[in-house]
Amino acid sequence: MASFVLVLAVTAYYAYQVGFRVAQADVAALRADLSQALASAERRQAEILGERQALVEARQQATEFKGLYDQERPSDDLRALTAMLRAKLAEGMDARRLSFVIRSARKPHDCEELGSKRFLVRTPRYRGPVATTMVRFDDAVTISAEGMGANAGHEQWFDSDRPVKVRLTASGLKAADLAGKLPLEETVAVRNSEYHFTMTAANARGWVDVATERCNFR
Repeated sequence: MASFVLVLAVTAYYAYQVGFRVAQADVAALRADLSQALASAERRQAEILGERQALVEARQQATEFKGLYDQERPSDDLRALTAMLRAKLAEGMDARRLSFVIRSARKPHDCEELGSKRFLVRTPRYRGPVATTMVRFDDAVTISAEGMGANAGHEQWFDSDRPVKVRLTASGLKAADLAGKLPLEETVAVRNSEYHFTMTAANARGWVDVATERCNFR
């Protein structure tokens, strides 16, 4: 009986030692896993902070670049002038001649109002006589226009809410076409004068009023 109790005690002690060691190993493994998890979390936190800082810097750079672009971006007038110069060069115009013309340009002065004239806009259903479908100023500039008929093209008079095509013909110059919805403005230089036209839809349907100002270059 005493031997049995001794064996049981030894077995229990051995089981305790084995269990204790297993528990210690599990705790050590858990601690190692926890340490790795904490280290991974710290690394990820550092990465997130770095990404946030990089995002802040990228946004600051984007804001700075946008500011620089807005400062350096050419205006619509400058882009239009550049396109015009390129077209003239493509047509074979000498670059030195263009440069001379630009340097010789002067701000117009001695401006005067020439009053207002009106004309009928041609449509697919109305061509009209020349006397009423065009106007002429100083025997130098002629203006006419074409548009779409009102009521989806069923009427003879033009639809003032839709774009029109205006043709300006100046003495000694190639005809220029201007398209868009009224009111429209255009400037034409003829000899030593500059004409500024403002075209608006008249109160009377089918008509366009043209207000004109003439300025001298010299």
